[in-house]
Amino acid sequence: MADQYGVWSGMPIEEAIGYYESLYAIGTLSAIHYGVELRPFDENGKIAKSPDVTLFNNFWLPWLATSIDLSVLDAQSDSAKVGHYQLNYLTGNGSGEISIPFIETRAADILNSAKAIKKIVFPKDGTQAVPGDYLMLMKIFIYDKHSRSTRVFEVDHLVALQAGSVPLDASNVNGVATVQLNFLKMFPMLVD
Repeated sequence: MADQYGVWSGMPIEEAIGYYESLYAIGTLSAIHYGVELRPFDENGKIAKSPDVTLFNNFWLPWLATSIDLSVLDAQSDSAKVGHYQLNYLTGNGSGEISIPFIETRAADILNSAKAIKKIVFPKDGTQAVPGDYLMLMKIFIYDKHSRSTRVFEVDHLVALQAGSVPLDASNVNGVATVQLNFLKMFPMLVD
């Protein structure tokens, strides 16, 4: 009897091996093979024409993002009481934030880009720029661990830089500066 059934599977060994091989064949998605790209929403906008905004270098930018919380759905909800039951229902498609820590370059490209974007959005004259001047298209992608050119999943967001900071800490073990950029999702109906 012990020879016929696997100890943990509760089925004949040959059947368990068949299930294992079928599951193994579909593979797994690697959480460390991802990237992020940014480009101006409006190629004629101020952010696109600024030589100080180097965030659009999509050669090095994907390598510097240390983590991304990839959101594919941000539904808003509400609830109603019916008798002693609470019934939940969706009310809309929300637009949240995307926070990405980036390893900073030696020339402080990310910090300088954030500073340049701030000058575009909030000029010294007290006015505020129109969205076309500062909006960016963000593409977050996951690629196959065996081929960087094979993107198995990607999502686009129209974003605006909302905040940026760098914690300067003398007790940082490796001494590498990490810049935290917070992007606000804007106008979700304009991207797929």
